[in-house]
This record gives sequence, C-alpha cells and structure tokens, in this order.
Amino acid sequence: MRLASLFLIELVAFLLILGETYVFFAVVVPLGAVPRSPLDYTGYALLKLGLTFGLGVLWFVLVDSSARLYVKSMLKRRTPTLSS
Repeated sequence: MRLASLFLIELVAFLLILGETYVFFAVVVPLGAVPRSPLDYTGYALLKLGLTFGLGVLWFVLVDSSARLYVKSMLKRRTPTLSS
C-alpha cells in the first residue's frame, strides 16, 4: 500500500506537468497580438512571465502538499512500541 501511495504522488506530478503544459501553450503563449510600444511590450512580457511563474508555483505547492499528506499518513500508521 505504501508504494501505491508513492506512485499516486508521481502520477499526480506527471498529470500536473501535462495539464500545465497544455495551459501554457493554449493560454499563456497565444495571449493576443504583441504590442508595438516598448512599455506595453514590457507589461505583456511580465504578464506572461508571471503566469508562467504562477504555474510553476502551483505545481510545487500541489506536489509538496501531496507529499506532506503522504508523510502524515505514514506517521499515523506507525504505532510506537514500548521498549523495556
């Protein structure tokens, strides 16, 4: 059962990579025409950079929380034994 939980964490990470890759190429990249003025272009580039950074943070938060959930469940399962 412990290995199944670890495989589930890996599966979640892989599916997040696939989903975020789709979101990146379907939403972030084709956000419209590139503006001509340097100020608008800089804002546009920073928006794309922020969205990309947000996707990365989302991935790390979800993978970290699933790993913490796994560790907590493993710690609750192990019952301490009395040593004499």
